[in-house]
Amino acid sequence: MFTTVDKVIEYIYSMDQKTERNGRLSRITSILEVLGNPHKKFRSVHIAGSNGKGSTVNALKEILMANGLHVGSFTSPHLEIVNERIMMNNEMITDEKFIQYMNKIYPLLKEGQVGDGSNFFEILTVIAFMYYDEMKVDIALIETGIGGKFDSTNVLTPLLSIITSISLEHTQILGDTIKAIAHEKAGIIKQGVPVISAVKDKQAVDVIEDKASIEEAPIYQLYKDFIIENITQEFECQRFSYQLNHDVKLTDILLKMMGHHQVENASLAVTAAILLNKYYQFTITEENIYQGLMESKWSARFEEVLPNVIIDGAHNPAGIEVLLQTLQQRYPRKKIHVVFTALQDKDIKSVLQLFDEVASSITVTEINVRNAATGKDIFEATSHTQKQLVLNWQDALEQTLAKADESNVVVITGSLYFMSLVRPYLKQKAKMNVI
Repeated sequence: MFTTVDKVIEYIYSMDQKTERNGRLSRITSILEVLGNPHKKFRSVHIAGSNGKGSTVNALKEILMANGLHVGSFTSPHLEIVNERIMMNNEMITDEKFIQYMNKIYPLLKEGQVGDGSNFFEILTVIAFMYYDEMKVDIALIETGIGGKFDSTNVLTPLLSIITSISLEHTQILGDTIKAIAHEKAGIIKQGVPVISAVKDKQAVDVIEDKASIEEAPIYQLYKDFIIENITQEFECQRFSYQLNHDVKLTDILLKMMGHHQVENASLAVTAAILLNKYYQFTITEENIYQGLMESKWSARFEEVLPNVIIDGAHNPAGIEVLLQTLQQRYPRKKIHVVFTALQDKDIKSVLQLFDEVASSITVTEINVRNAATGKDIFEATSHTQKQLVLNWQDALEQTLAKADESNVVVITGSLYFMSLVRPYLKQKAKMNVI
């Protein structure tokens, strides 16, 4: 049994972290059944998508909190400590609770028991469900890990399902076509449960519509059933208008998170709030929506941690395209200097091709985490004429930070695991007022 959270973290990190598809949720279902099915004792919203899950969760969480609700949120990965993944309002699960739940689960993980062979994400999912049951949350916002159909979180029957976007990602697990990945994401759609989608690719849209039809799930789609317009940029925020069919119209909504994609994510959250009222008698007001979106922010998503220094956890071509669009929108006349590293299962070559076209320089580095790509392999994947390889990531940062000024912006990106190292490092520099 465990007496310290360090031992708990060490143990779960030692577990298999790969996504296993042949179990088809039977293992986590068995664990939860022994524990009394905690996931069936709280209301939830289930969110899947290639990009935008975390921002959508955060926007909806702030709206619900503005209504006075106690809101759980389960997200991944974490930036600094594992506790961040399991939140109650804006408070992380405590170390004591982590130990308590792990000690209940641990006997089930031994050889011959129902949880034998469990992986890292399954255990975190079970802990989150136990926590939200005990805390009697009003509602929990549950983000999938990878995919949807066979994701550990897909044991839920939520009030709403949200699919943020679909692009090529985790192709070795989810399939190597948009259509195949769409089938995986659409797996979260449940019988009669309303689904909200911002997916644009026609093939993916067809898959989602077909699945919603089979499940008799009402479907609400961005640019079809709800729209965003009148988007304007200000110094530290953007404004937009929103309309859902002929039922709801909101104007002059203020959003701190930057980029057109964040307006789309916010519109998913607004639609979810409206549908919670419509289908489940929630009492979320327009004022709650305005207030929640004003408060909404998401760490390491186009976050300016130092003047002219941006960190962003984009890790696939679709995410990088959005990052570059936001950079060009926000800093149209500045040169872009990139610090990049990634995990080896990402489409590194495609990502770097995008940077090759717009960046003034690229500094490649590497990090010491499981499944990280080597700096040498990444370096060979870029054809940029102004590239350098600096294996120590702190040295790579320091060399590139020196370029940040009114004419040059430094962008640090490629992996949220990289952001988990970079963000506290730069935050400390910000405190010291040193660059």
